[in-house]
Amino acid sequence: MTGIINARSRRAVLRGAAAASGALALEGAFRAAIAQGADTIRIGALNVYTKGYGVFGEAAWKGMTLYLDENGGKVAGRKVEMLREDDEFNPQVGLQKLRKLVESDKVHAIMGPLGSHVAVAMVDYLRASGTPWIITGAGATDLTGRKLPNMFRPTVSNWQVAYAMGEWAAKNLPKDAAIVASDFITGHDIADSFKDSYVKGGGKIVKEIYPPITATDFSAYVSDLRAASPGLTYCFFGGTDAARFVKQFDQFGLKGKSTLVGFQSVFDTDTFGGQGKSAIGGISSGIYSELLDTPESKEFVARFKAKYKATPGIFEETGYSAMRVLDEAAKAVGGKVEDREALSAAMVKVKFVAPRGPLSFDPVTHQAIQNIYIRRAKDMNGEIVNEVIDTVREMGEYPGNKA
Repeated sequence: MTGIINARSRRAVLRGAAAASGALALEGAFRAAIAQGADTIRIGALNVYTKGYGVFGEAAWKGMTLYLDENGGKVAGRKVEMLREDDEFNPQVGLQKLRKLVESDKVHAIMGPLGSHVAVAMVDYLRASGTPWIITGAGATDLTGRKLPNMFRPTVSNWQVAYAMGEWAAKNLPKDAAIVASDFITGHDIADSFKDSYVKGGGKIVKEIYPPITATDFSAYVSDLRAASPGLTYCFFGGTDAARFVKQFDQFGLKGKSTLVGFQSVFDTDTFGGQGKSAIGGISSGIYSELLDTPESKEFVARFKAKYKATPGIFEETGYSAMRVLDEAAKAVGGKVEDREALSAAMVKVKFVAPRGPLSFDPVTHQAIQNIYIRRAKDMNGEIVNEVIDTVREMGEYPGNKA
């Protein structure tokens, strides 16, 4: 897929920063962490908690803390201390905070981040350290292609979600599409994955627009869309950007003229509040829907609502299930999370039915194998929710990552 090659070239600039410390400089700190053997398991929750995308970091945090609350604040019978650091959606800041968590705080595991550009900057450092790393958001397709033995992604893969949507859209929606996505690693990765399957299925891309990640007004881009008049508009934004774009798409009169289709972060419980009725009818693909008719999902939604007085979405479920992945693996090694190799080996074998459905890991890349749901936003008793209209069952890893 050419989009993946292009994405890798963009990421190469970030890799150098991550390797700055070197494995030898870190060795003493890592040995000290293993030798310490304290009763408390320390987990570094490195994510974005501020700015436009902070809503998703907070969502993952709520999911993780809900799981801990339900289990007495423990993992594998050991008390957990959560150390929260804000990467500010910035690779340099993220790497600085990561070093603090590993070298000073001596965490046993890292959970996060959301930003793919932040995660890419972390790769070399975490490869050298061997610290178990559970990704709770960053979906860059080639992250799992790097095959870190200590990295696991029990969450979204950009390719899984966007490729599945492209295939479905080519069969069920208009055959002419425009793409609008934020101009950074994730935006291009998602756009390329959707475009690949949509075109293979007989669709045609009539326009591509990539607003800078700093954009706060999308009116000019929506005007370009109106002039192109595509039958379908596929988009990727997150947080407040998703809210602004969907509202302006409606305000400029495109709703009803062009079917609005989005990546999972565009239409989710964490963005519906800012979109209001403009979201209704929006179609998206994602790894979870709050309306899944399963015991696991219904129980999760009920417990989440009882604690937070809100409906959980994808990132709340992601945080919850990611914490269970760590717990299951830690139990398998008798709680000895200091044995990093054993913990990682146990994590490969973790398999359970999460609120989202069956969850297991690709043994080569450590990407979650999971269902992808095609969802439509609707008003249900005054609350906007995602109903499932189709399911792609147990979607695997991007084939190019397994080579």
